[in-house]
Amino acid sequence: MTPAGPVASVRWRPWRIPLRDPLATGTGDLTEREGLVVRIETANGEVGLGEGAPLPGEHVSVAALERRVAEVSGALLGRPPAEAWRALSGEPVPGADVAIETALADLLARSCGAPLAGWLASQASLAPPAPTPVPVNALLGAALPDELAREVEAAAACGFRTVKVKVGHDVAAAAERLRAVRAVLGPDAELRIDANGAWSEEEAVTALAAHAVHGVALCEQPVAPGPDAPERLARVRAASPIPVAADESCGSLADLRVLLDAEAVDAVVIKPLRTGLADAAPMIGEAAARGVPCIVTTTFDTGIGTALAIHLAALLPEPRPACGLATLPLLAGDIARDCPGPVAGAISLPTAPGLGVEIDDAALDRFATGPWQGVPA
Repeated sequence: MTPAGPVASVRWRPWRIPLRDPLATGTGDLTEREGLVVRIETANGEVGLGEGAPLPGEHVSVAALERRVAEVSGALLGRPPAEAWRALSGEPVPGADVAIETALADLLARSCGAPLAGWLASQASLAPPAPTPVPVNALLGAALPDELAREVEAAAACGFRTVKVKVGHDVAAAAERLRAVRAVLGPDAELRIDANGAWSEEEAVTALAAHAVHGVALCEQPVAPGPDAPERLARVRAASPIPVAADESCGSLADLRVLLDAEAVDAVVIKPLRTGLADAAPMIGEAAARGVPCIVTTTFDTGIGTALAIHLAALLPEPRPACGLATLPLLAGDIARDCPGPVAGAISLPTAPGLGVEIDDAALDRFATGPWQGVPA
């Protein structure tokens, strides 16, 4: 394959996509997603795509994403992508840097004729991805027990063997919902809960003791993130009958190492649009080396971010845990084509070079909140 040429243009465009139905989380209802699509092209016509879309709780605006992408873009022009993708200058902005990293990695993998997972494995000294589909969990969003039961029935009919339910401060209401889920799910399927950091330590211990009767396999982020979160998670883990995972507290390779050194978690959740791509693959390798399972999860991303997460999940050692990659259908539309969806509770790795997805120009026009911008203008 011909090496990728120097970067000739960097373009970006903002978008906003509503969710089909509001999703209740431990920190409030999520009703829409917004972010940027980034497109990088080389002098010989190779193209790479990336996405940046911070969650509302991360307090990063789309305008901040645009400013960061504009700041970095000028320095990329004329540079080989292989040199540029790990050398972004200035203060990183969550959501912006990962969009550029992903677009450069997509471009480099395409220029090699390799799916992104294989290219990432070679860069991070990981084993080549196994060709088997990645198991995925269904995310259940209904607030009322009978509505939730219907969602479980639909998920089971689609072949999901793992489901996740958001829980919050109202332990009694959550118990009713979990009881309804388990009644439909049966005793053998896996039930996870996600508190999104809603509880204090004391509340977490009380809630987890109450929810254990429903056969909960894992609780994600029982306490709020923060500098002392590893210590708080470790204390909750020691007292909890339910295994504990870090999500919001695991935003970087440095975060992961602190959590593992504190023996604070039974598993970690890796969200590539939060961690960035440059950290995500090494995080998978380090967690695997220390015997801690990783659950790769989207943040209600478009097909671009979802494809990135699928490629990273393919790098997990087998047997892979069910990953949170089935959220794309929760959006009212997509700006990308060809992102694989779940079949019988699993998602197959794209086989096309790079991410394996392309921009759907008509859909982007529909959901865009501004025009294309870029350098050169």
